[in-house]
Amino acid sequence: MKKAIVLILALLMTLTAAYAEEPTLDLLSSLEWDFSSGAGAWSTGLRIAPDGTYKAIYHDSEMGDATDDYPEGTVYLAVFTGHMSLGAQLDDHSWEVHIDSLNVSDAPGEEIIEDGVRYITAEPYGISEGDTMRLYLPGTPVEGFTEEMQMWAHLFDMEEAPAELPTWFLYSEKNNSGFVGTEQPEDVGMINPWIDTTAEQLTELSGLSFGVPEGAEMAMNTAPASSPRRRL
Repeated sequence: MKKAIVLILALLMTLTAAYAEEPTLDLLSSLEWDFSSGAGAWSTGLRIAPDGTYKAIYHDSEMGDATDDYPEGTVYLAVFTGHMSLGAQLDDHSWEVHIDSLNVSDAPGEEIIEDGVRYITAEPYGISEGDTMRLYLPGTPVEGFTEEMQMWAHLFDMEEAPAELPTWFLYSEKNNSGFVGTEQPEDVGMINPWIDTTAEQLTELSGLSFGVPEGAEMAMNTAPASSPRRRL
């Protein structure tokens, strides 16, 4: 895992050099965003649409959390959507990003056991409503980054720590979270407006590898909280 991250980030140092323009939601929608430690079985994947709507999927696989009833372990899932907007430019390398709204598709704590796996709906991780995050452009000097910021940006995973940020980076001091933004494959598009997504589509769109109980669908819409939603 670590070697793969090192190779990817080294490549991105050259690919992202072309980004010198002011960020726009259109530009941010062309990127895949991922919040993870680079180790372990958890991550939050984020997609941003050109109109500022977003969808995010958090998952955490705990294969050791098992009993005779669910011998294959436990998976925590959270699917959430909302709207974000670009705020003021803070300096030559960073902008504010406001999380205007956040809607969770399923109430946390609901459980279902399927094929030996216990699935539990969880709280969103990495983003919170009302937060003001900070967007850093590729090429940002990292000398002022905290250790946590450097960790979430995966700078410690590189053989030689770079002096400048090789990727886009969306950081929340409030949540101590950092999303690395990289280019999406050309054949993967955004869904806008969001629609109900099958397990196969979810894996394809998010890049996450985890199971969903047979027949279940993940609600990927931005309906008001009072509207009925599908649940695991």
